[in-house]
Amino acid sequence: MRKNIFTIVVSVTIFTLFATNVMAQGKSSPFLITGKIPHLTKLLIQQWDNPDLNLTDQQKPKLLKIRTETLTNVRKLAPEIDSLEKQVADGILSGKTPTELSPIVFTIAKLKAEETMIQLECIDATSKILDKQQLEILLD
Repeated sequence: MRKNIFTIVVSVTIFTLFATNVMAQGKSSPFLITGKIPHLTKLLIQQWDNPDLNLTDQQKPKLLKIRTETLTNVRKLAPEIDSLEKQVADGILSGKTPTELSPIVFTIAKLKAEETMIQLECIDATSKILDKQQLEILLD
């Protein structure tokens, strides 16, 4: 009985900390690596007409295509991840063990790794279109 109460208290505490963290961020990141890898296409959109960035008419359609493909591919995975995250949250609060939830957690990790690879491919493709000076402007 004491073990069950302890498990429930720990689970609720972990869930509360997780929920607080998500609320503080406004939204959780779809990527495994957060805050260390730039979101180049987001930065580009913010500085699209910056005269210092000086995007050419040849660069702009290529960059928009990369952004569209990236967002589309990440958004395709979002509903599945959201559903799985809800299953984990509901499961731990309904008494499922970490061992029982482990397959779902590893599936979430695999999907987030896939999203992270999409982000890395986006950065790589974007970096090949921009020149060194443009990249420096974006990353400052």
